Amino acid sequence: MVFKFFRKISNPVGVVIITAVTILAFWLVDIHGVPGVPQSHVLSDVGILDTAINYSPADAYDRIAAYGEQGRYAYLVFLECVDFLFPLIYGFFFVMTTVFGFSRIFPGKPGLQKLCLLPLCATFFDYSENVCFLIMLKSYPKRLDAIARVANVFTLAKWGFALISILLLLIILIGFFVTKLFRRGINQRN
Repeated sequence: MVFKFFRKISNPVGVVIITAVTILAFWLVDIHGVPGVPQSHVLSDVGILDTAINYSPADAYDRIAAYGEQGRYAYLVFLECVDFLFPLIYGFFFVMTTVFGFSRIFPGKPGLQKLCLLPLCATFFDYSENVCFLIMLKSYPKRLDAIARVANVFTLAKWGFALISILLLLIILIGFFVTKLFRRGINQRN
């Protein structure tokens, strides 16, 4: 059912639209700043937990303490407003582009095509990680080390599935290149 939905919307127009939305989202989050979300130089200097690959509870709480009151508020607003939509956007981007590509380079192989749903795991673990961060921020200064450990597991899983998503895109690029070379070879023989 989920695969059929993505197969239906993963047409050239849908892929162009989600690509444009994803580029805009990355630009807003990473370069320009999101309107309505307080900017904090401390968050930029210390780094938000979302971008960390691995951390201990002590590391996580050292960052949260270093944010200060304004930085913690800015991070809370970011998680509630921006990181509520961002995982959904990049999840749709990865799934739609891989469904679009895999359906063309692996036609008639639905088992391989269903690998396209793996990027949804990155989205799921990103949301799970964010819930942990929200709990930790709202409970601060109380330390919830168990929640921080669970958040780290979710973070590792998010980055693992993000890497898988990128590998799927590389498979598509290689598949398109090989297919083009194969077709060119056939055309030159005729």
